[in-house]
Amino acid sequence: MKKLMFIVLFLPFISNAQQYTEVVNANGKSSDQLYSTAREWFAESFKSANNVLQMDDPVAGKLIGKGSFNLVLPYNSMIGSIPIKIPVSFTIKVFVKDSLYKYDIGSLFVDSNGSPHSLEEFKAASTEDGARKTLIEVGGMKNPSDKIIKKTADYNAIIFRLSEVEIKKTIASLKSKMSSSDNW
Repeated sequence: MKKLMFIVLFLPFISNAQQYTEVVNANGKSSDQLYSTAREWFAESFKSANNVLQMDDPVAGKLIGKGSFNLVLPYNSMIGSIPIKIPVSFTIKVFVKDSLYKYDIGSLFVDSNGSPHSLEEFKAASTEDGARKTLIEVGGMKNPSDKIIKKTADYNAIIFRLSEVEIKKTIASLKSKMSSSDNW
């Protein structure tokens, strides 16, 4: 477990941020309908929309919230496989106007042993060259072994891929809700 956490701690520090954004045609729905639907999506998708929402402005058609999810990774120890939960937080913005809405998901941070690292850092350290650079520059290792480099790269690639899967699920959920009809 210590080796695994050691590997995660040594990520490159870069300023690029992973962003997911799209403007979506909402087939003639009014901004009020879209706003109400987006607000409802926040309430259904997170434990409490009131705790998640940082900005809720119906006049401007803006909803900004902070979301999170846990990645669950198996860790093989001497006593068997133990699931490790790794929290990932993000900011989601939804803007609405007549017939259109835009979502913007960014500020993705993986909580690595109490220290947040951007998802982009995991992406950069998911190659062997990136992992080597991270282990040398950030980890202070002079000559990391190929085994440690490969393990670091593989682990970071898994975190990056699983995070992308979760974000894509969030996007699909939002799009599904925004395209639904309120025919009660």
